[in-house]
Amino acid sequence: MKAKLVAAGVPMDEIQFIQNADTDAAKAALFKEVRTGKVRILLGSTQKMGAGTNVQSKLIALHHLDAPWRPADIEQREGRILRQGNSNAVVKVLRYVTEQSFDSYVWGLLENKARFISQIMTGETTARRIEDLESPALSYAEVKAIASGNPMVIEKAKIDAEVMRLSRLRAEHAESQYTARARVRMMEEDVIRIERNIAGMEQDLKMRQDTHGDNFRMVVSGERFTERAKAGEALIYLVGGRLRAAGAAIVGELAGFRIEFRPTSADTLTLHGAASYPAKVSMSPVGIIASLEHAVRSIEERIEARRSDLGQTRKNLAELSALVGKPFEHEARYREAQQRQCELVEALDITKNQASSQLAAETGDSDTPAAETPRKSVRVTADESTEVAINPVIAPSARMAV
Repeated sequence: MKAKLVAAGVPMDEIQFIQNADTDAAKAALFKEVRTGKVRILLGSTQKMGAGTNVQSKLIALHHLDAPWRPADIEQREGRILRQGNSNAVVKVLRYVTEQSFDSYVWGLLENKARFISQIMTGETTARRIEDLESPALSYAEVKAIASGNPMVIEKAKIDAEVMRLSRLRAEHAESQYTARARVRMMEEDVIRIERNIAGMEQDLKMRQDTHGDNFRMVVSGERFTERAKAGEALIYLVGGRLRAAGAAIVGELAGFRIEFRPTSADTLTLHGAASYPAKVSMSPVGIIASLEHAVRSIEERIEARRSDLGQTRKNLAELSALVGKPFEHEARYREAQQRQCELVEALDITKNQASSQLAAETGDSDTPAAETPRKSVRVTADESTEVAINPVIAPSARMAV
């Protein structure tokens, strides 16, 4: 590679290999030369030029000469150039693959691993199981097919991805159906509960007694009161200490409702009729009575709020019920893809010997080494290159290849 670069006109001293810097001092000096532009091309492995390689000052292009085994290695490579401090506004990331080689399979494996990691990290699927990517090892037939340029391997890779995608959607559909059925049952119970609550409050509304002004009447611990302040003092005496050590107790009556106090909820009093209404405990005699009277007088508002809840719950129930039992919309395509996948697996097994024969025919006698056939290299990028904006352009550029 160095010889070809030199033949193309690159000065020899501007090309360096990371493995030649075998000490920390030598590596630091080499990195400094790359940052200043003295070394324009730096070549090395992912392990030697990954994390800790801070040479981004003038980098203009990064070349992936091969495919690693982990998506994290790709991130580490590209992290050398896609970094804060790069003086180039636009950089290029180029990937190379060789036709009819193992490269396509490795890049496909990287894609599957990256999708697997993303699925785990983002939680985008409701699936409970994810297939181990290490288990589906490449078969001998697939290796031979790749080497011989068998187009069925490409189709199999596409159909495998399609089956995986549809399987995930199918699992999500099944999970959503289960969730929908459970929610429908809960909403049906909610409708019954809200209807009963409304009926109870309507019944309470009919039996509620008027306590406005001089009509105030209240019973506290069996004693009747017609003055709010005295009734409040008696009630505070009860809930403030006397009943703290006891259990739940009925402490009085107001407007036809029983008043309950629970030490476990010492800041709340509950009025009971056919339904229940909470009121706040106050240390002010007038304040505690006002809280109780407000709870009694707000029954109409509570009924309206519950009727609104009932209407919304019924609407949601109708919408959700329409989804229950709905079939998976891609079921036909899923079955077709599965069938084609099986056909391709069988075909690859059948053509195992054909691939061997084809290779033998191309190389002649299998016992005689054949002359190496040159392989065509193709640069694969999204649109000739991947361009990423970093910072304003300043000076000459450097390149690194891993």
